[in-house]
Amino acid sequence: MIEEGFVLMGAGMGVVGSFLTIMVVVMYGASAVLQRFDKKPGSGKKSKDLAEIAVAVAAVKSRTNG
Repeated sequence: MIEEGFVLMGAGMGVVGSFLTIMVVVMYGASAVLQRFDKKPGSGKKSKDLAEIAVAVAAVKSRTNG
């Protein structure tokens, strides 16, 4: 009876371990596929935003320095 319990426990642990391994492999694969399609939306907008921030900082500095 105890031996059957250990066999069942081993089988259950094997199934769970296999499932987790497959899940990790699928997640890495999905990540690799999705990175290929990542076009980085707004990448051109970033430099424009930085320029606007620089202008705002310069305006504040010129007002506060006198």
